[in-house]
Amino acid sequence: MAPVSGKRSAASAHEHAPKKPLFERVQDWVAEMDVGGGGGLFRVGMFLMLVLLVILLYTGTQFYGLRDPEAMDIGQLARNVSRGEGYVTRVVRPLEMWWLNQRGKPPVNPATGTQPELFTPPVYPYLVAALIKVVRPDFQAVPGGRTLKADRLLMVFSWWWFLVGMVLLYLLARELFDHRVAVLSVFLYVFCDSILDFAVSGLPMNFLTVMFLLTVYGVVKADKWEAARRSTGWVYGALGTSALMVGIGTLTQYSFAAVLLPLLIYVGVSFPKQWTRRVALCLAVFCLVLAPWVVRNWQVARTVFGLSHYKLYEGTALGTPNAIQAGQLQRTLELDPSALRGRSLIRQGVLNAQEVYRVTVKEVGANYLIAFFLVGLLHRWRSEEVFRLRRFVFWVLLIAAGWLSVTGPATRNELTMIMPLVIMYAAAFFYVMFERLQLRTRLLRAAVIGAFGVLNGAPVVYTLLPPSTTLAYPPYEGGTCAAMAGLFSQDATFASDIPWAMAWYGDRATVWLPRTQAEYTAINDEIRFISAVYITQATLQNLSALELSQNLSGGNPQHWLRFFPIMAPPADFPLKSVEYMTPDRQQFLLSNRRLPTGP
Repeated sequence: MAPVSGKRSAASAHEHAPKKPLFERVQDWVAEMDVGGGGGLFRVGMFLMLVLLVILLYTGTQFYGLRDPEAMDIGQLARNVSRGEGYVTRVVRPLEMWWLNQRGKPPVNPATGTQPELFTPPVYPYLVAALIKVVRPDFQAVPGGRTLKADRLLMVFSWWWFLVGMVLLYLLARELFDHRVAVLSVFLYVFCDSILDFAVSGLPMNFLTVMFLLTVYGVVKADKWEAARRSTGWVYGALGTSALMVGIGTLTQYSFAAVLLPLLIYVGVSFPKQWTRRVALCLAVFCLVLAPWVVRNWQVARTVFGLSHYKLYEGTALGTPNAIQAGQLQRTLELDPSALRGRSLIRQGVLNAQEVYRVTVKEVGANYLIAFFLVGLLHRWRSEEVFRLRRFVFWVLLIAAGWLSVTGPATRNELTMIMPLVIMYAAAFFYVMFERLQLRTRLLRAAVIGAFGVLNGAPVVYTLLPPSTTLAYPPYEGGTCAAMAGLFSQDATFASDIPWAMAWYGDRATVWLPRTQAEYTAINDEIRFISAVYITQATLQNLSALELSQNLSGGNPQHWLRFFPIMAPPADFPLKSVEYMTPDRQQFLLSNRRLPTGP
């Protein structure tokens, strides 16, 4: 009985003991978490809070709705799919009208004015469509607002893939290196400005990053399982998964196909035994993934990959009499294919290669990690998997840069897709050089590592600092598009120089405004009646003073400039009423009736 009595006495004494101040109890709890088994859980929790803080700060300061045409296009495609309309688009391109008409197909759906989508691959719009069916966002424009609540859905979806990529990067870095490299890689990933910028854009780049990481993870596991002499099924399964991810990525953005060749080279070199079977497996999986999309395109328009190849010619021969401006071919109703010369692609590829080499590659990640990465590729790593994987990463970078030279550098750096691998190799090489310093003071070691992180995370800080310059206007005014759409019936067709915005915010079929009045008249009279024409500052963008004067004097076929408020519509134009749509009187609507829309 004595022990029980002793326990009761101790418990009684504990109950009557004075309580410690709150700050001491917090310190004791933190010490217990750090020393005890909960230390790891506590650190993970603090890191997740940091990630949440970064997401909230970046979104709060940088997100003002969608501002990329591709993001708006994906949104309207996904909404059409979620309604059960099929993979159709409300961004109506005259080029597609011409193509379908040449093959005996209806240029547009006579009931809705939509077209089958032949430019954007289907994976990401279908994923967003599935999300729309679950979440059911509000597509109604708020009075006075410039965006839709549905804009946030695409943004949140991008953040989700950002988090998935963060987890995959940690697992891959742990697989190839150690915990230190994995942790540093994750911190650099979280504070990578270009990756964060894609997260608020609504674009599929973070999804493509996940596909790339899964591709790499698959080949790494196949390499390890081959070395460990696991069954052939495990190795083939890992390689098949990598090829599957390349196929899905290609059906998200065609440029992702640049990963296929490095994958085949890696498999052929790293698996010398029965390499032909393994390369054939990867090719077969890749082709099987693309097969349904190819069959659909052939049935719809007698083309394999749609009409996206015409985009290659846009932006070529600039500075010559045969120059093709961006978007010009897609806005053309009567196209002469013989006028498209492969020689112009070679010329443009050489010119673009200079910009890709001087700017695009060097600005991967918008920090100094690219320098550590490139030097790290020359390091002789002890692990054979790490040593061989660097060849794969190098070939992906090289072929992707070559692809951008042909297609032309995008407004955003598409090489951000491989940024997690750049981060991982840069962090690993940093630790190689760091250990050679032989710093013995713990504080000094932490200071050097912290300085490296701050140096590469500084662009995020500068981005978050005011003033903000991320407003989508001009030319995108979501509330204006929605207000104009509400003045016309659901089956009305518009024409605009920003059709993706009208299709997303206005939910109306919108013809990409042809460059000539004759083509506009042909569409209006023979294919689809156009109820109104919406013109914005996009018509004036990228025009020099000479080009502007030529347009206004009638010496250039881009006649829409003559409709700006300084001049009235010509007498033979079917739409007579002109209404200003924005308070700055820089956007206006042409219609056949007076509308209560003026400021």
